[in-house]
Amino acid sequence: MHSVFRTWWTTAGAEYVPFHDGRPNDTLTLYYDPQINVHHRVGLGGGLNLAYQLVPQASHEGRLLFEAAAEKLGWAGSSPAREFTRDFTSQAPTPLGTLIGLALAREFGNDAVYKKLQDFADAHYEPTWNHETGEFTWGFGLNEPHPRGQLNAMMMTVEAESERAWWRIFNEPNLHKFAEPTVHGVDFPNVCLSQAWYDRDRRCLIVATDAGVVNAKDQPTSFRVSQIDPNHCTVTVDGQPSDNWRVVDGELEIMTTLGEHTFLITQD
Repeated sequence: MHSVFRTWWTTAGAEYVPFHDGRPNDTLTLYYDPQINVHHRVGLGGGLNLAYQLVPQASHEGRLLFEAAAEKLGWAGSSPAREFTRDFTSQAPTPLGTLIGLALAREFGNDAVYKKLQDFADAHYEPTWNHETGEFTWGFGLNEPHPRGQLNAMMMTVEAESERAWWRIFNEPNLHKFAEPTVHGVDFPNVCLSQAWYDRDRRCLIVATDAGVVNAKDQPTSFRVSQIDPNHCTVTVDGQPSDNWRVVDGELEIMTTLGEHTFLITQD
């Protein structure tokens, strides 16, 4: 796959996104129509989406595109942040470019740009707790009955990301997890997991549940743990040993209640 990408990038980098002296051109090709031999050109801000896609296999070029765009758009200076992407139909400002900028700033550890864009997002994107459903979403000023999925997904990516995380997913994947204890059968959306992590050194699966949906606290629920020997493990709930579990189809089924709990499932 890497050689296929390099073959493509050799042409694309030269013809559509050329670099000179370590800097991309001020205009880039967003779309090339071979039928009429026309390049649809955009400014450096239009290269942010490509920059994000380049990170896994051409991280250096992705960084150069991001830094050039951040400089061009004023993100790297003292001027206030503003939206620069627009809806194709209405031409109204949209947050997509800013969200990609946030993700790239996080990926490349650019704290100054990240803080500027994060402050802008906090002020304009309507971060909201829905206390009836227990959900946290962003409204983006769209006044829609349901939060916009794609935009919220990108914002969630930003919230969950750390420096170099996007690169590591492809280049340093955690393949051990496919053979390690795994949580499933969670009573979603009544309860969600705020943590599910296997400590390989301690041979311990750490699971934490959130408060659950409104007015459902203390109602019974359960989840399962696969890829573990039920005969050679111990379960601790909120710091206390627990035997409130059973074996179902060779897996561990842990009974609990809706609410904030922490479970340690340790292999002997």
